[in-house]
Amino acid sequence: MLKTTFCGFNGFDLLEKVKNPLKYIWNKSEITDLSADIEMTGKKPAVTKSKNTTVIKPEEILAPNETEDVHACIATLKDLTMVKVYGNDDGFLILSSLRVKEPGKFVSACTLKDKTVTVFDNRVYLNDKESLQGETIYSTDAPVICVGGTDDILILAEEKKLKVIRVFPKVSLARELAVDFNVTAVSCGKEHTLLLTSSGTVYSFGGGSRGQLGLGHIENREEPCILEDLAGVKISHVEAGGWHSLAVSELGDLYVWGWNESGQLGLPCRNISTLHPPPERKENYQMVSPTPAPNNGTWFTPVYLENTESGLCHAYIQRVDPVQIQSEPCVLDLGEDVNVVKVACGSRHSAAVTADGQLLTCGWNDYGQLCHQDVYSRDYFQTVDYFLQNKMTVKDVFCGPWSTIILTSQH
Repeated sequence: MLKTTFCGFNGFDLLEKVKNPLKYIWNKSEITDLSADIEMTGKKPAVTKSKNTTVIKPEEILAPNETEDVHACIATLKDLTMVKVYGNDDGFLILSSLRVKEPGKFVSACTLKDKTVTVFDNRVYLNDKESLQGETIYSTDAPVICVGGTDDILILAEEKKLKVIRVFPKVSLARELAVDFNVTAVSCGKEHTLLLTSSGTVYSFGGGSRGQLGLGHIENREEPCILEDLAGVKISHVEAGGWHSLAVSELGDLYVWGWNESGQLGLPCRNISTLHPPPERKENYQMVSPTPAPNNGTWFTPVYLENTESGLCHAYIQRVDPVQIQSEPCVLDLGEDVNVVKVACGSRHSAAVTADGQLLTCGWNDYGQLCHQDVYSRDYFQTVDYFLQNKMTVKDVFCGPWSTIILTSQH
């Protein structure tokens, strides 16, 4: 039985809404609103508002489900939608804080600024306050493979075609980008887009001011450009954060690039690491500089392992001097025994799932989104102790801008 847990920002009572989500089953062009049945029988608990905007301990949301096949999980600051395969490949179970108004086969979803974009059949919707299917912003006769959204641009992949639609401040006509490769995944940050092809090659385009394109510079690009530094590496998964990017190779290596202001790349940064650890906590700091430097030029980062209980947690500190912008892909040294299978990115934090079912997180942590049951940011990936303590295997992870959603099973 899969469980879904949540950590992070709860300023708009998101946690309360998704503890008792609206539920829909779609199968063969019919949609069943299970929420209506719950409401009529009076069994749906009332949603009570919480004053707690910070959730630092993973808290169970949604409902346990036997299927491990999660088709999509989309979180904004205000809403969350999870889509699971139901019954067979043609059916879907939709759990959401928003309603579904019109029957249709779910295809794909993404965020766009603070909105949720969904594709049902051949229509693309932007959510309103109550429904996933608010404004229709695009319709097509070609099958949509996947979608991604920056703060104002929507990217649709249709076989060997990419459609670019400006949505804000108003919806524009679609602009077509002709490409000679098959796109299997699209992931977007605030300003940039990553494309993964069927051959495991990565392309990027859009804003590059913080090195998030991985092209070795901080310039923008209007057309998709291949990441030459990943040539010869078959990539299985890509993820774009606010202004940073992650990629996982078929061998389980983790590549990072872009902005590292909060340590979201898992590399030392000047906002967390320091040249002068406080004397009273010096034993809780570890050196990050490659070698000790004369005249106090050695950098140290604070490590928070003293409160972990499983005895299995590790801080994967990278021995390099602090990095603000990493404009080319960099492979992290996580040791020979760690193979990454999935990553997710928030605005300024990152999460990774390992082959043996552990969760690693790093970056900005003001709302507890790293799941370490504190609010200390980290410029290194650290194993999340909560799931080890409770003998839970992490199956998947998704991130909202300031939150993390984790799917687990019991050992």
